[in-house]
Amino acid sequence: MTGGRLWAIALVVLGAAARIGAAVWLGGSFHFIDEAIYVDAARRLLAGEGFGASYDNVPAYPLVLAGLAAPWPDQVVLVRVAQGVVTALGVVPLLWLGQRLLGAWPARVAGVLYALDPLMAVSGALLYAEAVATVVLMLALLAAWSAVPDRPAWSALAGVLVGVMAQLRPVALVLAPVVAIWVAACVSRRRLPHALAVIAGCGLALVPWTLRNYRVHGGVVPISTAGTQSAPVDPGDVAKHGLTASLARGMWSDPASALGRVGRELAHFWAPYPTRLSTDDAQRRAAFHEQDPRLPTNVTFSPGLRDRVSALTFGAEMAFALVGVAMAWRHRRAAAALLVGVCIAYGLGYALIVGKLRYRIPVLPCVFLSAGVAVARMPWLARRQPDV
Repeated sequence: MTGGRLWAIALVVLGAAARIGAAVWLGGSFHFIDEAIYVDAARRLLAGEGFGASYDNVPAYPLVLAGLAAPWPDQVVLVRVAQGVVTALGVVPLLWLGQRLLGAWPARVAGVLYALDPLMAVSGALLYAEAVATVVLMLALLAAWSAVPDRPAWSALAGVLVGVMAQLRPVALVLAPVVAIWVAACVSRRRLPHALAVIAGCGLALVPWTLRNYRVHGGVVPISTAGTQSAPVDPGDVAKHGLTASLARGMWSDPASALGRVGRELAHFWAPYPTRLSTDDAQRRAAFHEQDPRLPTNVTFSPGLRDRVSALTFGAEMAFALVGVAMAWRHRRAAAALLVGVCIAYGLGYALIVGKLRYRIPVLPCVFLSAGVAVARMPWLARRQPDV
């Protein structure tokens, strides 16, 4: 068995163990309102009842949960375990992507971080879409890299995967132009067909849900309207002009204020520890419990320990990542541009509405890969891979 396979197997096992441990600790009850919403939607799908006209969250995640929950729809803890195992397998495309972009050892370092990072482990067990979206994003970036030797079909697949990710996290739509531009810049010929293939693939993936929404609501509506109430625009303006147009109008009318707000929200997106976790507030927990009695009134995560662990781990990862980007920019510029471009675009997409630590989970593998470049240059590893 080759060293690469041994690394992949070991990291999948480590990642699965960490996520299964988190799943058992979280148990069979719900901890956030969205967990209950997604599981209820998955159960309706399994019962053949569809989403229902009132469902306004993302469509792809309940489909994933329905597949994971099919053998045990009433056992929430087993659904958590199943998702933990599936998301642990995400280390495989991460290793493939990292090795092609940056080399074997940066990829392995990133794989270790993906497997054992506390936020990644807990998110793999929480019934939120972020952990699954992370895997889809890595597959999309791997497809984009595979398109570079002038393979338009891979560009189209990258676009399809971005479209699928947008149905897990709608802000992922901002990644379609990033991937299209990157592929077009890296291929040696037929640049425009590659870029168009990415955009067309993304649009194709959105067709089924768009047609469903048109049939249910009588018009084209956003992929998900849940959470748009946090946008800094008047709801009436959103209803009349749409969210994107309303945001653009707001920025045009007062650009200085809008840019200041985006900067503040971007800081929340990249914060070292959670600053906007609604369940940290006792009154919010009580309100959620009143809305759905299955939700606890006690805090799930102890803020003190949680914040210290988060700040320590993410602070170290981000410090290495910044150094790694500078190193990669000299020798692997295309790779660095892709990783940085994805992180910046995704963060800005959320900063236009609201920034929270949880929202950055899907792009953390890009941070891990960048950090891997710096770690791989440390003396005890550098002599093993001189090409980095």
